[in-house]
Amino acid sequence: MLASLSLALFICVLCASTASTSALKLYSPANTLLRNGPIPFITRLVKPKEYEEKIKKYMVEAREKDEVVAQGNMDAYFAAPDVWAEQKLLESQGRREVFDYGKGPEPERILLSTAWAGVVFGTLGRVVWQLAHGSRSLW
Repeated sequence: MLASLSLALFICVLCASTASTSALKLYSPANTLLRNGPIPFITRLVKPKEYEEKIKKYMVEAREKDEVVAQGNMDAYFAAPDVWAEQKLLESQGRREVFDYGKGPEPERILLSTAWAGVVFGTLGRVVWQLAHGSRSLW
């Protein structure tokens, strides 16, 4: 459990230290992590200029006025480009319901994701701790 708390603290500090200085009104990196997972989150932290440029480019090409929707689309693209492209193609053909990429995650999903992360990182931390200290009994 301590490992998951330290990871959460690290992410919060990292997100605060990489605050955007552009004119775009983007949601936080932590929100990126919750909405679309680690790949867009890491992309946002490692390449912030390219990340914002992609959002601006999408806003121009798709004539999207809402920055949150554009950011949600780009996060979904970074997470799984083929799935995002298929979704957009089927939406344009009218064969699939239009997905609202600007909508935030449900509170239940946030709670469940946090609980699972605590269980996974807690268990992983326990295994690493026991193996590092020479104990073959993991519990």
